[in-house]
Amino acid sequence: MTSRPKDFLNSAEAAELLQVRRQTLYAYVSRGLVRSVQADGARERLYARADLDRLLQRAQVQGGQAAVAASALNLGHPMVPTSITEITPRGPSYRGRLALELAEQGASFEHTAELLWSGLWHEEPVVWRAPELPPALGTLLGQLTPALAQAQMAEVLAMAVLQLGLGRGSAAARLMHGHPLEAARELVLTLAGCLGVLGQAGRFVRPAPGASVALAALQALGRPGCADDVALLNATLVLLADHELSPGTFAARIAASSASPLHACLAAALAASAGTEVTRRYQRIEMLLAGEGGLSAQSQLAQRVAAGQAVPGFEHPLYPLGDPRASWLLARLRSRPGLPPAAAQALALVDEGQRHALYPRHELAVIATCHALHCPPGSAAALFLLARLAGWVAHVLEQRLSPQLIRPRAKFVAAKAGELER
Repeated sequence: MTSRPKDFLNSAEAAELLQVRRQTLYAYVSRGLVRSVQADGARERLYARADLDRLLQRAQVQGGQAAVAASALNLGHPMVPTSITEITPRGPSYRGRLALELAEQGASFEHTAELLWSGLWHEEPVVWRAPELPPALGTLLGQLTPALAQAQMAEVLAMAVLQLGLGRGSAAARLMHGHPLEAARELVLTLAGCLGVLGQAGRFVRPAPGASVALAALQALGRPGCADDVALLNATLVLLADHELSPGTFAARIAASSASPLHACLAAALAASAGTEVTRRYQRIEMLLAGEGGLSAQSQLAQRVAAGQAVPGFEHPLYPLGDPRASWLLARLRSRPGLPPAAAQALALVDEGQRHALYPRHELAVIATCHALHCPPGSAAALFLLARLAGWVAHVLEQRLSPQLIRPRAKFVAAKAGELER
C-alpha cells in the first residue's frame, strides 16, 4: 500500500488497510459506514481514511481489554458513562431532548443550560446576572488587539475564567467553594461580555440588566441585536451547548475527578479547545472562504477532492450522513432575506460540496451564521466556546458525583533509534 499522506484512499488501499475484500468495502459504503467520493478525472472512487480507521478500531475492540482502551481514546468504544448528552443520527440529545427540537421550539440557551445542569426543564423565565468584572481583567482585555484576540480567543476566555476564579469577592468565592450553578450563570454571562474584544469596542462590554446570553454576545460583538438576530444566535448556542466527550469536555472531567474547583475545570476545557483540531478549525474554514492564491473557495474544494485531501468545514466522523446541526442552521439561512455576500459565499461552498457528496460540518454553518449576522472575524470560534461552557459545567457537576479519579494507563513502547531527535 502506498505511504503517501492522503485523507482518502482508493479501493485497493482501503481494502488492504481493513484486510477485507473489495465487496466487503462496498458493503460498508452502502450501509453508510464509509464515505466515498468520485475522484475528479478518473473512474475510481476514493474512501475516507477517518471512516476506515474507525472501522479498524472497532474490529480491534474484539482483541481484548487493552485494545478496547486504546481505541476508546479516538472516537472508539464508549469509556465514560454519562446521562447528559447522547449522540443520535439527528444530532445531540440533551437529557432526552433533541437539540434540534429545542432550537426549533425557540428554547432559550439559558433554559437549555439549566436542563443540562440539573436534568429539569423550567417553564418559568430564566434570567441570569453577571458579576462585576475584576479591574485587572478589564485592563488586560483592553490591551488586546482584535487580531490577537481572534487568534487566541480560547486563551483569552481561559484567562478571564482564571481571573474571575482567583479574584476577590462573592463571584470568586462561588467559583472556588460551592454554589456551582449560581457561579456558572454569572460566569457564562460575563464571558459573553468578554467577546467585546472582537467587536468595535475592543474591550469588555457589560451585559445589560436582564439581557439574555445571546443578546449580550451580539451587543458585545458590536451588533444591535434585533429580535430575529437574537433568535438565530440563540438557536446556534443551543445547538452547540454540548456534544458528549469532546476534547474540552474530557479535560474538564479529568480536572473535576481530581476535585479541582469549577474555574480550574473550565480553564482546562478552554485550554484543550485552543488547538488546531477544535477552535482553530474555524480559522481554516474562514481562510478557505476568503480564497487563497487567487482561487475561489469552490475551486479550492474541487482541487482538494481531486487530490484526495480533506476539505475544511466538511465531513463529521460522528455523522456519516451529514451533521444535523449544520443542516438546520443552513436551512434557516437560506430562508433569510438579504443575506450579505460573505454568507452567500458560504452557502455556495456548501452547494459545491454537495456536488462532490461532501456534507458540511457545524463549524461551516456557524461561520455562515456569523456572516449573516455581520459579526466580526473570529466570532464563530468564540461563540462555540461560549455555548460549550454550558456542557462543560454539566460534565463537571456529573463527574463530581463519581469517587473515581480519571487516570488511564499508558502502554510503554520503546522509541526507535533517531525518533527522539526529530
